[in-house]
Amino acid sequence: MTRRVFPRVRGILLVAAVLLPLLAGCGYHVVQPGSKGTELAGKTFEVKLFANKSFRAGIEAAVTDALVDELVTREGQRVLEVGGEYVVSGTVISYGRSTVSYTATDEAKEYRASIATEAVLTRRITGQIVWKGNVSAYQDFPANTNAALQQNNEAAAIRSASLKIAQQIYLHLTENF
Repeated sequence: MTRRVFPRVRGILLVAAVLLPLLAGCGYHVVQPGSKGTELAGKTFEVKLFANKSFRAGIEAAVTDALVDELVTREGQRVLEVGGEYVVSGTVISYGRSTVSYTATDEAKEYRASIATEAVLTRRITGQIVWKGNVSAYQDFPANTNAALQQNNEAAAIRSASLKIAQQIYLHLTENF
């Protein structure tokens, strides 16, 4: 009789061991940015042109445009020219271009465009700072002996790094922990 019961008990224990962790869970869940659980879902934003403390002219426009695009493409977010419920402002703190790799003849093969920013989210009515933080990103781009193509490559890298910054800022703005 003991031999017949033991396989059943072992089977039940095995099933319980597999299902119990699945049923218990740990309380963590994935939060979708901009979802109904966040304070900023469906709110309106005013994005001010970022200030520029770097030597690179026009980089503030690239970062600001990328942030506006990021907010507009997200579900439930609206960007107004003036008068949003929340105001996003910021500063491009620095821009740098460095050589990442070299050819066998010791010429630059690839560069890296790095952008560092500081962003602030403020509630318009109260002036309360909801979030403030530093966000940076980089993008590698190929070197080119043709000056025009080199500038185009660098401009494309700046746009790409700006998009990364905008995505990071958006995620910071909409975190719901």
